[in-house]
Amino acid sequence: MIESLFINRRSLLSGAAALAAGTALGGTAALARPRRRPLGIQLYTLMNLLDADFEGTIAKVAGMGYREVETLGSFGKDPAFVREVFDRHGLVSPSQHIMPPGLYEVFDDGVAGRIDRTTFERKFIEAFNFNHVESLIDAGAKQAGPLGQKYIVWQISWPSQLKSLNQIKTLIAALNRAATAAHDRGFQLAYHNHDQEFTKVGNDVPYDLILKGTDPSKLKFELDLAWATKAGVDPVAYFKRYPGRFKMVHMKDVAADGSVRDPGTGLVDFRRVIPAAERAGVEHFFVEYDVPTDPLRTAAQAHRYLAPLM
Repeated sequence: MIESLFINRRSLLSGAAALAAGTALGGTAALARPRRRPLGIQLYTLMNLLDADFEGTIAKVAGMGYREVETLGSFGKDPAFVREVFDRHGLVSPSQHIMPPGLYEVFDDGVAGRIDRTTFERKFIEAFNFNHVESLIDAGAKQAGPLGQKYIVWQISWPSQLKSLNQIKTLIAALNRAATAAHDRGFQLAYHNHDQEFTKVGNDVPYDLILKGTDPSKLKFELDLAWATKAGVDPVAYFKRYPGRFKMVHMKDVAADGSVRDPGTGLVDFRRVIPAAERAGVEHFFVEYDVPTDPLRTAAQAHRYLAPLM
């Protein structure tokens, strides 16, 4: 998500749910496979529109057929108000990317280009101070509760935080503490990747170390398909290797040059990934596009493309 604010502003889509069908064969009802869980959208995809007209944009998202949404905290708003808007439009929100007080405004400035990448990264790392993860989770929980959310997502580790094994061990320790804090408050922590987690440090892959070094019952994962594919990683291989660890997926596509693309126009094989993800225990599939030029078109087209695959 965040890395691409400063890398590209191209188009990505993802999309929607399918219906179960029944046919009669030889007098017995043979049902097609059951309908999968509903397709959702990470509302970061429409962030600028939400800032301009929150409820109007939410109404349009619901009108496209989305029924689940993932949030950035509570968008700097009262979470009770956000929940009311979701309820009015038939939306549920299972998950949020952590946005502690004050960070959403920084994020907003980054999306709008009002601050440079270095400042953005510095402020973000300060907000996710490893020495204070309990207060970070507490802030997330206070937003997630009124929103009816289960998952609180740690959305990024910056490349500067993954340069050595000692740094990675420090991150793992912080994630374990944060996961315990979330668990103690009745929530589930999840970890969202970019491509930097797959860059080897010596002979080790940081993402693998995070998977192996964290408590499987307390830390789950949200696999971003585009970033993983950009890194040369096969998402299906991870689903097979770590069943039960992945609970959410970001439905993004990517071109050979590493730029984000609309689903179906890049390298991600959604027809292969979706059933493998479901078999591995993925519960939620979220469309995400990092700062698209036409967010509503992107979201609608994503839904149209992915619905038949779901």
